[in-house]
Amino acid sequence: MLDIQLWLKDAMEDLGMQLAIVSQVEGNHYRVVAAYSSLDLVRQGDEFEVDSTYCREVLRQAQTVAYERVGAITEMCLHPCYQALHLESYIGTPLEKEGKILGTLNFSSLTARAAAFTEKEKTHVESLAKEYLASV
Repeated sequence: MLDIQLWLKDAMEDLGMQLAIVSQVEGNHYRVVAAYSSLDLVRQGDEFEVDSTYCREVLRQAQTVAYERVGAITEMCLHPCYQALHLESYIGTPLEKEGKILGTLNFSSLTARAAAFTEKEKTHVESLAKEYLASV
């Protein structure tokens, strides 16, 4: 059985991030199923509109999305998530089962990354999503 807190902590640290979230999404409703953080920004059970999350793009594109320095992206500076939390870096991927996106697995940090997310890191996050789905 997967210890979700330890699993999220290890994954978050592997990526050098400060916040790890498993979300469930229905329509424009985003619910935090599990979270681990070195910050006190988001907790299990928190709910948001999808449009106020960076995960909006993951869901729209149905693929992994990564931002190394959100504040340097003109169209992202006014994003509700950036305005509220100032999360500078983000990587997220869909949690997809039987062709349906159930939510996202995502990692964020208040600090920008010095370098872009590598293909290896993106593949790692996608593998983690599959591992999570296999455990639920």
